Amino acid sequence: MQELIKEMDWASASDFCKLKPEVFREKAREFKIPGWRSGKFKPIQLKKYFDIPSEETFDSKIIAISNQKGGEGKTTLSLYLAECLSENHKTLLIDWDPQANATQLFFQNEIPSVMECLGYRGKPKKSIQSIVRNVKSNLDLLPSALELANVTTPYERDDFELLKEALLPIRSSYEFIIIDCPPSLGLILENALICADYVIVPIQTRAFSLQGIKDLYETIQKIQRKANPRLKLLGAVLNQYEGQKALSGLADGIKKYFPVFETVIYRRESIPQAQAKMSFLSKVDLKTLSSFTDLMKEMQEKIHVEEN
Repeated sequence: MQELIKEMDWASASDFCKLKPEVFREKAREFKIPGWRSGKFKPIQLKKYFDIPSEETFDSKIIAISNQKGGEGKTTLSLYLAECLSENHKTLLIDWDPQANATQLFFQNEIPSVMECLGYRGKPKKSIQSIVRNVKSNLDLLPSALELANVTTPYERDDFELLKEALLPIRSSYEFIIIDCPPSLGLILENALICADYVIVPIQTRAFSLQGIKDLYETIQKIQRKANPRLKLLGAVLNQYEGQKALSGLADGIKKYFPVFETVIYRRESIPQAQAKMSFLSKVDLKTLSSFTDLMKEMQEKIHVEEN
C-alpha cells in the first residue's frame, strides 16, 4: 500500500502508466490528473485514470449462470459463487441482466454500465476498464442498467458478440468471470452464451421450475453448434432446496436435459437478509456460505475434468 501513495515525477509516472512521456503529459493535462501542475503523482491516483498493465495474466474461465425463467436464483447464485471464488481467485461478476439487481446491491446511485462499452447500434464506446467497479478484495463488478433491455435485435452480425468483444481487453485480468444472465431467451442471452466457456443452470425445487428448460437446452445446443463450440454445460443446481418438501422426481425431470450438481443450495433466511443489508453473505452467515463454497469446489472439479 505504501508503494501506491509514494509520489512519482513525470518520468516515473509515464513509465508506471506504460506511456511515452509526451503522451502522458498530454493526457495528464487533458484529464487534469492530481499532480499535473506540480509534477508529482501518486500511483493510487494514476490507477483511477489509466489502465495500468498488470504483470499477472490469467486464462480466465467464463461461467454463465442462466435460466430463462425468473425467480430461479440466478443473481443469488452468481453473487455468492463469485464471493467464494474471490477468496482465492481474481474474479469478475458481470451483471448482464437489465433488472440490475446485483448492481443495486452495491450502488444505489446511477453509475456507468456495461451498455456503455458495447457500441450497440453504432453508439460510442467507453473503455470497459472505466466501467468496472471494485466491490471486495479480489472481486470486481461490471454493472448493469435498465438500458441493456434495448439490446433486443441484431443490426449487424457482430451484435451477437458484443459482450465477447467488450471483455477482450480485461479477460486475462481475471481467473474467473461469472455472468449473471437475464431471465429470457434472445440476443442478450445469446451474447452471454457466445462469450462463455461454461453454463450453470439454477433451478428452484418447484413444479413449474421445469417449464421452459427444454427451450433453454435447445438454445444452448444451438449456440454450441453454430457460434461457440467450446461452450460446455456443467449442469443444473437445485436452488432454495427444502429437503423432504422438495418435489419427488424433480431431479429426474431435470436430468432429461441437464446433469445435476450433487451440491444443493438450501433455502435459508440469511440469504435475503444479507441482500436486504446490501452485505456479502460472509458477513451474515458463514454456515450458509459454506454451501456455495461446496458448489464452487464441485464446479472447479467439473471444469478440471472438462479440460483434461
